[in-house]
Amino acid sequence: MAEKILQIVTNNPDIYWSPEMPYGVIFTDGSPHDVLDKAEELLQHGWRLVSAPLPPNVPIMRGPYRSLVIEESESKYDKDGIIAIEKAKDRYLIERQKNCSEPHEDFAVIDRQMLQRTLRDLSILDSISSQF
Repeated sequence: MAEKILQIVTNNPDIYWSPEMPYGVIFTDGSPHDVLDKAEELLQHGWRLVSAPLPPNVPIMRGPYRSLVIEESESKYDKDGIIAIEKAKDRYLIERQKNCSEPHEDFAVIDRQMLQRTLRDLSILDSISSQF
């Protein structure tokens, strides 16, 4: 089975490429909305959305950081991923008009932990699917 090529699209300064990080990191300056824009652009050029474009709850959505996982795809466009990102952008606009948080170390840690959970879950799913 060919190994998946994953990339992380993020605006979180705590997430960066290092020898211990086996995935590429595409850093995007700006807001979570800018991360969604960059991910959407990549989904139109041979990448597929792997992680959910929205965080699990509203307080985190109002935070300043977002990290998404994408994987290389044989298809040029990820139509479903683009639709999910468009819906996420609309939701972000609604939620971020309310009390948004300034960059804060706690939000960076939370975003990093959510990313680690996504990558761990992908690893678990890959090991299960390779058994069948």
